[in-house]
Formats: sequence, structure tokens, C-alpha cells
Amino acid sequence: MRNETVERLLGHRSIRAYKDKAVEKEIVDNLIEVANHTSTSMGMQSFSIIRVTDKEKRTKIASICNQEYVKDAPEFWVFIADLYRNSSIAAEQDCYLDTRNDADRFFQGFTDACLAAQNVLVAAESYGLGGVFFGSISNDLAGIIEVLNLPEYTFPVLGLGIGYPDQEPLLKPRMDSKFKVFENEYKKEENYLDALKEYDEEMKKYYDMRNPSKYLDEFTKQVVNILTAANDKKSHIITVMRKQGFNLELEYIPESEIRTMFKKTPEKIEKKEFEESKSGLKLDTNLQELFDMYPFVKSYLLSINPKFNKIAAMSMSGRLNEMTMTDLADMGEMPADSLIYMIESRIDEE
Repeated sequence: MRNETVERLLGHRSIRAYKDKAVEKEIVDNLIEVANHTSTSMGMQSFSIIRVTDKEKRTKIASICNQEYVKDAPEFWVFIADLYRNSSIAAEQDCYLDTRNDADRFFQGFTDACLAAQNVLVAAESYGLGGVFFGSISNDLAGIIEVLNLPEYTFPVLGLGIGYPDQEPLLKPRMDSKFKVFENEYKKEENYLDALKEYDEEMKKYYDMRNPSKYLDEFTKQVVNILTAANDKKSHIITVMRKQGFNLELEYIPESEIRTMFKKTPEKIEKKEFEESKSGLKLDTNLQELFDMYPFVKSYLLSINPKFNKIAAMSMSGRLNEMTMTDLADMGEMPADSLIYMIESRIDEE
């Protein structure tokens, strides 16, 4: 049995062209109320919204997204995971627990922001408005953080453009739900290319209004094209999270314990002996000298691998003067070159 709400959801299309008409204040206020009443993890309301009305900021964000229509949407909102507010509330009560900015709280805020964004779009469409999400703000998260002047313990999640539609795009085909909805356990296909042949044919017949003269590739080919066009800045998302103050409590995990689809390495691979990192770290670099130069590295090591807890005792006894990077890697049961690159990454963050 379907109803008006379900029919609207099933007919959802991303709208990227808008009439030159502002969204009425009453509707904007109602959309804000919808966001404010969205389900939220543990009632902590760990999200916020930046309504971007400044033209210069819009231009900068459009450049980051590489999508000019960011500037054209009558309403453009950025949903953010927000732990700053609750951390401040706690601090004003002399509470400074490490859990205020841990990974669990981060993902609570991230999920809260996503739920609010979806609710706002559904509500907007009920008023005859259209909208489109901008995951492309993640092209340069540090840039978005700067443009929006986001404080520590916050993180941009999604952009959302809203306005009165000035286009009627086709309904984009979706793969059959049997490939995405399972009962009790995950179901794998023996051959996805064969299983998705019909869907590939549908996608070939669909065209995107952003380029009406060009039909899209099959979905399975789009997967490869998108993976091939990876954005280097997006791959450093965890670095941005850490710079915003989130404690992800990353630990070293042996390669053998990491689940991966592709265990087999290429037959021909050039092995290059590690000599020196770009910051000058070598296998025989003295640990005490390293810690004297970069004091924060010691606490970083303690946070990534419990086996490094021995460092504290060694530091007090003066034994670090006798140890090298190779000795440290042996202590942590890690490849020495991998450890050096991890340390160097931490140094770069500073």
C-alpha cells in the first residue's frame, strides 16, 4: 500500500537548476524545525547547520565542489557533526573527559547530521521544492572548515542545495533491491557483472541532464571510472579529523588481521630497500634524539600500539639513547619502514 509520502520519496530526483525565486521565510523556518526535531543519538543533538548566504563564501565553496550551481541554489546549507557545543557545556561544569571527542562521539554526530539532512530534503520536497546533496564538499574539507570558520570538534558532513525546480530530470535507475537488501546475513553474487547486466542496460538508456548529449556508461563501468578518479585530498580525511581534535584511538593492526578482498599481490613488483624518509628519518635514527626533536611523537606512539608502553620505563632509565628506529619497530612488532612513515605523517600534521 502506497501513500503520498511514499510516492514522493519514490519519485525523488536531484535538482540542480532552480527558478530565480527565494524560498519563503516561513518554509525555511519550518525546515529548520524539521531538522531540529530529527532523531538524534542519545538525545545529544550533536549536529549543527550552517546556512550559507554570503556570496563570497558560496563562490569559494562552489570552487571546492567544482560545481557552479552551488552559487545558484536559493538555499545552501552545510550539515556538520558538532561535538564542540557539548564539549563546551561539559567544560563549563569542570568535566574534561577524553570521551568528549572520541570516535564514538564523532560518528554519533556524523550520523545525526546525515539524518537531519535527509529529513530536511524530504520536508522540502513536500513543499514543492527540489534539492541536491553535495558530498563534494569533501573535495577539500580543510578548505570548507576555513570558509565556515568551524571550531575544533566539528566536521563538515554534507552540503544541501534547495529551491524551486527549474528542470524535470529523468528518474535515475536504481539496481534491484535484491542486490542491497538481505535477510539475516550478507549475500554475495558469484559474478556481479553477469548479475547486473539488465541494470547496466537501463543505465545506458538513461541520460543525465547535466550533459544531455552524452549517455552514461553502464553502472559497472562507472564504478571503475569513479574509483580511478580518486581525489588525493579526500584520501586524507582522517588527517583532517585529527586536526579538528577528534581522538580516533588508532592502533597498529598486523596486515594478517586486516580483512581484504585481494590478498594476492602482482607477480612483478619492484622491491626497493628503505633508506631515508623525506624528513630524514632512518632505520638507525636514535630514539632519544627523535623524541627531543619531536616530543609529541612519544605520546603518539603510546596511542597507536600498547606494546610501546615500555617506552616510558626506558625513558626514565636512559635506555632510549641506545635504541634506534629498528629497535622500536621490533618492540612494536611492526615493519620499520611502515612505522617511520606513520611517525612522519604525524610530524607533518604538526
